Amino acid sequence: MSERLRIASDLIEAMLQAARAAIPDECCGLLIGPAGGGCVTRLVPAANVHEAPCRFFTIDPAAQFALLRELRGKPEEALLGCYHSHPVGPAEPSPRDLAEANDPELLWLVIDPIKGEVGAFRPRLGEAFDRVTIEST
Repeated sequence: MSERLRIASDLIEAMLQAARAAIPDECCGLLIGPAGGGCVTRLVPAANVHEAPCRFFTIDPAAQFALLRELRGKPEEALLGCYHSHPVGPAEPSPRDLAEANDPELLWLVIDPIKGEVGAFRPRLGEAFDRVTIEST
């Protein structure tokens, strides 16, 4: 049985809009939801601080640390993963994504702003991933 991720349609649209606005660069951000996963309840957009943002992404560490500090006092919320865009598609993990996605506890969403698609995956050891089915709510 495939893992499923529920996410509101307005959050999907927000990611697509951010991805389109960032072209030619990749956009990125963090996914928040109840501990245990399964449902994204909010997005935390972050600056892409990679030196080559049109080909790669690095989430601003200051934004990530600030979020983790914020979540410390909120047991009902947890960091579920991250999202980023591929300005010319596809909504699939690149070889670099697979190499860098090394925490199987975190989800990765990849956005194709041209086709309007969002793909989700959970990394596994050995540069592989499990596809996650997105259910729009």
